Amino acid sequence: MAVVHVPAPTTLKGGRAGLAELLRNAPGTDAVFCSSDLLALGVLTEARVRGLPVPAQLAVVGFGDLEFAADVDPALTTVHIKGAAIGRQAAQFIVERAEGRAVPERVIDIGFSIVERQSTRSG
Repeated sequence: MAVVHVPAPTTLKGGRAGLAELLRNAPGTDAVFCSSDLLALGVLTEARVRGLPVPAQLAVVGFGDLEFAADVDPALTTVHIKGAAIGRQAAQFIVERAEGRAVPERVIDIGFSIVERQSTRSG
């Protein structure tokens, strides 16, 4: 398994460059998981420029379920997170600490869901 690290902040340009590097180092790559939907949009763009069909030859998954993910072609499969719930939980931890209370659970599973769209399945 080849791994390419794209420095923060992730951008469309970074996604394009990341896919180019990945294909240089691992030309048989058939799936890419990105740490953001914007990075995944760059991967989709670079794949299109190279004539690499998504998802027939390369599956692409993003993270964040940003609004554009459903509107690109092919529509982007992505991980949906509950950002507001994460923010509320973080704020609650801060308040508890500020009030001198111990935080009973240091790890809380807020949950996520996979939003499957066309970038990972044919048809």
